[in-house]
Amino acid sequence: MQSKGKVLVTGGAGYIGTEVVEQLLMKGYEVTVLDKKQKPEGLEHVKYIEGNILSSARCVMACGGQDFVIHLAAKPRIPESFINPDEYFDNNVTGTRNILTAASAVGVNKFVYASSSSIYGNNTAPHKPNHKPDPLNYYAMTKLFGEHLCKQYKIMFNLNYNILRFFTVYSENQPNSNDGGLMIGKFARLAKEGKVLPIHGDGEFKRDYIHVTDVASALIASIESKVKNDTFNVGTGSNISVNAVVDVLRTFAPKLTAINIEKPKGYAPETLADISKTKNLLNWSPKIEIQEGLADTFRELFKK
Repeated sequence: MQSKGKVLVTGGAGYIGTEVVEQLLMKGYEVTVLDKKQKPEGLEHVKYIEGNILSSARCVMACGGQDFVIHLAAKPRIPESFINPDEYFDNNVTGTRNILTAASAVGVNKFVYASSSSIYGNNTAPHKPNHKPDPLNYYAMTKLFGEHLCKQYKIMFNLNYNILRFFTVYSENQPNSNDGGLMIGKFARLAKEGKVLPIHGDGEFKRDYIHVTDVASALIASIESKVKNDTFNVGTGSNISVNAVVDVLRTFAPKLTAINIEKPKGYAPETLADISKTKNLLNWSPKIEIQEGLADTFRELFKK
């Protein structure tokens, strides 16, 4: 198969990154991964560079010869950003600047930046790409800073970019630890262990849950599209509450118990993606509906 192009995926050994790499390989791209983890199993067909985006030299090495960069490497999750703001600035701002500098220096065709729906904050749903940002936490601030850097590098160095704002990503492979885990995986694990599920506030926080396979296909659509220097939402265009997620989980764990705990700071009450622009300009639509996707995810998790 003739190569469709060379793509660098930063954070390519991570939760979203591994799905992106798999889809890129299936479509015939040559893939390079830059990740601070040791090379995991399953990445035999990629060029793997173990290194940190805080290293300018590693960034230049990784970007050399690439047609596209998909920049996923970042410090994620809201709660810890209040505790370790310096670490979030270093990874999400300085690291993004380093990879942008390297990409512009070697003449990459397009830089795709993974941003977050958290930049919308308390904007009225549905959230549109032209809404004025309203970051409610340090994580959101650093992701918004990364967006501004992309725009600045276009102005200064003519580096073409696309910004994709991910809504709440899930799948059976997401982290599920108590400290760094994401809600879907964590709730399933606690239910299987017969432990109590902690629900923030009254459980009526609503989120637009998007399956990781749809997120990966959106990223690839972004590099393949002729559209550039624009911002897009990656969600389903619908949302459900945390309580509704727990109701889906109850079909697999009827005896689960949950308690309501203190409402966290820095969280918006609702996220909901307006994806009309993404559909029209990137020719992308999500394939997995929330209720169906959550049920399939919990079913897989209960098999493990």
